[in-house]
Amino acid sequence: MQKFYVLIISILLLYSPCTTKAKEKKQAEVIHWWVSGGEAAALQVAVDEFQRLGNVWIDTPVKNSYHAKTAAISRLLSGNPPTVVQWHVGVRIKDLYQEKLLHDVNQLASAEGWQKVLPKVIWDYIVVDGQVVVVPVTLHGSNWIWANPKVLKAAGVGMPNSWQEFIKAASAIQKAGYTPLALGGQPWQINLLFLNVALSVGGADFYRAALVNRDLNALGGPKMVKTFEAFSQLRTFVDSKNPGRGWSETTNLVIQGKAAFQTMGDWAKGEFIQAGMTAGKDFQCALFPGTANNYIVVSDAFAMVAVKDKKAIEAQQELARILMDPKVQRRFNLLKGSIPPRTDVSMDGFDQCARLAMQQTRKPDSVIPGINMAYPEIIASAILDTVSSFWNTPTASSSEAAKSLAQAVQEASF
Repeated sequence: MQKFYVLIISILLLYSPCTTKAKEKKQAEVIHWWVSGGEAAALQVAVDEFQRLGNVWIDTPVKNSYHAKTAAISRLLSGNPPTVVQWHVGVRIKDLYQEKLLHDVNQLASAEGWQKVLPKVIWDYIVVDGQVVVVPVTLHGSNWIWANPKVLKAAGVGMPNSWQEFIKAASAIQKAGYTPLALGGQPWQINLLFLNVALSVGGADFYRAALVNRDLNALGGPKMVKTFEAFSQLRTFVDSKNPGRGWSETTNLVIQGKAAFQTMGDWAKGEFIQAGMTAGKDFQCALFPGTANNYIVVSDAFAMVAVKDKKAIEAQQELARILMDPKVQRRFNLLKGSIPPRTDVSMDGFDQCARLAMQQTRKPDSVIPGINMAYPEIIASAILDTVSSFWNTPTASSSEAAKSLAQAVQEASF
């Protein structure tokens, strides 16, 4: 009998959680702003894969990118950092890395040959001081226009190809009793619309000079005045309930057939997909009228925070590998509305909008870095504030707005 008890006790000790040396689960707290239906569905692909491997994902969603980044920086500086933070690919990453707030993923990137499979426009912005510092997961374009074909048919119009066609179509849609342009009246949405108008009305050379290279003559010159004049025409085509409305709620106006168009990045496509709609049938996509030969690029990434805990660092590496896995990127971007940043991912199953995006990104001369790539935060805010102020002041002068824009950028650059 004594031998029996010894055997039972030995078995219990062997499997007891208090005494076992079983593998400890790795966990990662992730701050992100993907809270809409399409965004959340896409992110779940990465969450499921991370957890399938026995890890723990601690979700910390924040309503929008501005507040998510603010929360992340506050946590980093207060000594209570998360494990991973979502960020935009672009020049603003440099400051975080140089302040020693991020780990690099250079060893993993080198071992897996990321440079061979990422387009130059992405690679150039994720490398700081020779080190790869973030993991890119999307390749978005922001100069898209989305449409409800039933509304267009009811108004007797088609997808516009030029600025003039767009204004003509908007007038016909308004007469038919629909909202021509769905716009959320948040400053960043207003600014996105303005940038698309600038590319359409001013052309690619002007856009690059003014809004990428920050040439003060272009920023305050006649083409910028013309851009503000064209931009002001759109005030009459948006609904009165737009102030403060989120982008996904605004997309829903097009989904429901209350509005004809929305100009928004291709993350909007994720909302159409979540609504069970099919591109080319239930909704239409095209590059913003007058911008068909150019593509304003936006890319989301995840940054690995400079934590000290060994298990947290292991979790970061595992998550980085997952996020760059071609199969994960394919499944993720099918739901997100974007295309994978990896150029070796199969495009089977991607719709006509994604295939158009792929065509554009394969023409390097047509790719233009978006505002989150090209500008430091202070300059981006100066542009956004000037444009938003103009939009919300119907009596504002276009020529004065152009001068104010040039001045704001100049002051923010020093």
